[in-house]
Amino acid sequence: MKSMNTTEFVEVLDEIVGLPDADVRERMRANTIERARLDAEMATLVSITDQRSMWAKFDGHRSLNAYLRAELNCSTPEASKWRAMGRAVNSIDGMGVAWMAGRFGRAQAQQFANLRSNHRIRDQIAGVAPVLIENAEMLPYSDFVTLVDHFVEQADADGAHDARDEAIRHRNAHVNNVGGTLAVNASGGDPLQTAEVIAIFEKFCAAEFDADVEARAAKHRAEAPMYDLQRNSSQRRYDALVAVFQAATAAEGPGTASELVLNVVVDAHTFARIMHHAGLATSADIDGNPIDPFTGLARLGDLLSELAASPRALANRRCETDTGITVHAHDVLRAALSGHVRRVVVDANDVIINQGRKKRLYTGSARDAAKLLIRRCEHPGCELPTRFCDVDHADEWAADDGVTDQVNARIRCSPHNLDKTLLRWASKRALNGHAYTIREDGTITLPAGVRPPTFPNEDDDPVDDADDPAFVAEIDQRIRDRFNAMLAEQAAA
Repeated sequence: MKSMNTTEFVEVLDEIVGLPDADVRERMRANTIERARLDAEMATLVSITDQRSMWAKFDGHRSLNAYLRAELNCSTPEASKWRAMGRAVNSIDGMGVAWMAGRFGRAQAQQFANLRSNHRIRDQIAGVAPVLIENAEMLPYSDFVTLVDHFVEQADADGAHDARDEAIRHRNAHVNNVGGTLAVNASGGDPLQTAEVIAIFEKFCAAEFDADVEARAAKHRAEAPMYDLQRNSSQRRYDALVAVFQAATAAEGPGTASELVLNVVVDAHTFARIMHHAGLATSADIDGNPIDPFTGLARLGDLLSELAASPRALANRRCETDTGITVHAHDVLRAALSGHVRRVVVDANDVIINQGRKKRLYTGSARDAAKLLIRRCEHPGCELPTRFCDVDHADEWAADDGVTDQVNARIRCSPHNLDKTLLRWASKRALNGHAYTIREDGTITLPAGVRPPTFPNEDDDPVDDADDPAFVAEIDQRIRDRFNAMLAEQAAA
């Protein structure tokens, strides 16, 4: 293979530097797709090397990892990743094809490798592989990781419960003096405790940020936005941690409740399984037909068939905090029965959150509901947490007669919300259930290699029971009646 010399590199560099911005962008996207193709090919080569035990035929290597370390000059963890991805490509139908086509990258491939390495769910992957592959393409990476975690939680409930118990049993924390500096380390605990601690810490971080903004405004007044804040984000996080400890000391006593609301978001079907496994609901009607124990509606017979039904069926399964921390079913049940954590299955207080065109702005319960199911700014690539974002209309209130309801709600940070109006971006929900930003020229903002989604044909005016107010009201009432009955039975027992 011919290697690139210095002259060739300089020529390529000069060519790239001279490219217009649009060409630089297209070149980078093309390279991303090519890199995915090469990575998929490399994983396939590693798989063949593994199957043929080729590592034993060259230079006296005694393991595949040793062979890869020598051939690729990589670390042991990197060699292990290639070995796992090679085995995943070999055993998960369709993964290599999608990866080589550039529909997702190495990070998503590693998630498939992790799934395949879990021997307790390995046999279940084949049935849901097409759905997982499609979600790997259409979801942002962090959302795909959450989806994979939730699939493992449902497909390997016993293993997930064991891991949860192990984390609680071996929870640990240290606050030490290391060379005169503060070192804090903690691990273990259950997911709800984790979410609560993070929420408390972030609340204190936000307070430090507000303090810097106020100080800058007091000093520079109208010209304040032109000046930097007096501390950077790292310094504010450190000061926030110190403030947490100082606030605990100043409180009336240990364990003082914080003014926080911790939301656990669970879809109705997952909550049905939680209640059924706890013996609080039935999974069959009086005729013995399988039903959803929460809604009483007919449902598919087993979890694997249900999750393999469509990419949206799996993506809509949720059992997590509103910040994306996966929560075990045991903890959800404990939270639901104790009332210490707000569950978000249906609106327990019968608050109407679909306000139609009665209000222009998202406020109160409508604003809370719009933010619950989205963890970050919906603009591609933006990671600003939802709590700092605006709730706005996909279809503009004035220009497009947009309604103020959850279907038309979009979460964007203030700069991207402003860009949406100035650059005339549109937002449209595809048949896969996800919303996409559409530029003024009609192109869709998509990662390199991802295929355009299919949007509903507006002329067809399809009927969706989920959007039928009468249907939704009926199901809401059945859910409330059934849940209240189960709680009453448990209280009587």
